[in-house]
Amino acid sequence: KFGDAGPSQNVDRYSAAQQSANRSNEVFIEKSMGEQQQIMQQQDEQMDIVGKSIGRLKEIGTLIGDEVEDQNQLLDEFYGDMGQTEKRMSNVQRKMDKILEKVDGKKQNIIIGVLLIVMIIVVILFFST
Repeated sequence: KFGDAGPSQNVDRYSAAQQSANRSNEVFIEKSMGEQQQIMQQQDEQMDIVGKSIGRLKEIGTLIGDEVEDQNQLLDEFYGDMGQTEKRMSNVQRKMDKILEKVDGKKQNIIIGVLLIVMIIVVILFFST
């Protein structure tokens, strides 16, 4: 009979369409989950690389900080030595002034020359040690 398509045929068609749609959805979901897992794995690998880089930067920063401390200590010692040398030079200058007050012109020039040579030797010895 021509118009006798029963409800069971409509249900079968609906069921088949529903199953096909469900399979398509499952395939899409599985594909999406796979892509998301791959993206998360790539992000984890990139985070590991970033973490290692940060660790290396921390090591470098620590080394730089240690070097700066060492340099500051050396500068402090150098300035201390310079302070002592400045005091010594001031004492020598005062003594030279006293001697120059007592001596006349020609002798004064000879004494200035000798003291200048001595001063140069002292400076050379200071900087060579």
